Amino acid sequence: MTDVALHPREPQRRLLAVLPTPLVDLSNLSRALAIPRLLLKRDDLTGLETSGNKIRKLEYVIADALAEGADTLVTHGGFQSNHCRATGAVAARLGLGCRLILRSPEHPQNDGNLFLDRLFGARISLIHPAQYAIEKQQLIDAGMAEERAAGRRPYFFPVGASIPLGCWGYIRCFREILDQLGRDTPIDLFAPVSSSGTIAGLILGRALFDAQNVRVLGIPVSDSLPFFQADIRKLLDDTIAQFELGLTVNETPIDLIDGSIGEGYAIPTPAALETLKLVARTEGILLDPTYTAKAISGFLDFVKAGRVRAGALPVFVHTGGVFGLMARRDLFE
Repeated sequence: MTDVALHPREPQRRLLAVLPTPLVDLSNLSRALAIPRLLLKRDDLTGLETSGNKIRKLEYVIADALAEGADTLVTHGGFQSNHCRATGAVAARLGLGCRLILRSPEHPQNDGNLFLDRLFGARISLIHPAQYAIEKQQLIDAGMAEERAAGRRPYFFPVGASIPLGCWGYIRCFREILDQLGRDTPIDLFAPVSSSGTIAGLILGRALFDAQNVRVLGIPVSDSLPFFQADIRKLLDDTIAQFELGLTVNETPIDLIDGSIGEGYAIPTPAALETLKLVARTEGILLDPTYTAKAISGFLDFVKAGRVRAGALPVFVHTGGVFGLMARRDLFE
């Protein structure tokens, strides 16, 4: 496949995802909820082993790792991290080593993403959440040192690949949505928010392509709105500065919807579980209890409350997570 430059400032990209992903009408769900139209950007279909939003960001990060001569990818996250599983899969595909530092309870069930991490051959360190919270940087530094001591050339990137380089994945996704729906179509575009890179990329895409008809809305599923207002703004500012994009704060507004966080990260709300079952039974589409079920629950509440702009199409970006769903069968017993 031949790559086509997105923007003069776009960095190098290693083509890994199956793109473009489909944009589909949720016609059965729309009828069930008496909503005129709902659309889903199926970024859960970016590739089986690498499914979800993480691989779009990894295309840019791994291109940089390879350019630097790295032979080992090092990253971190929760023990059911979709990002870590996608990293492990890509490392195996490209003949690279992989080291994962995972926040985990004692003796986690060998299921879902953790099972796949091991199947892909990643070297895994399981760290108790209390130690992870206090010593995360020391643990990362120690992991990098161990890889170097073993004669490898490690390349580190943080959870979700949510760094300026990774934001280009969702700048590109935004352009893909414009191409699918047309530049003149009014769109209210919704996405889950956790590590900030996906929503930051969409916000930047709106500004770079001057898509005045599009409103980008984020639905946090873990930390508070004030936390994400600051975290997203820092990532936006860092990306704008690093790539000299020349965008202002007014051109990159942050619009977040509260009410879907519940008790915190990876703790699904009752409404999220009901939404997960509803979407499965009306559309045959799988959500996950950590990200998409919580965020789509908030998305549907927003639409049902009549808060979508008049004439705008409500579009939700499905960021994947099906393997994490398989590890939470206990929620449905």
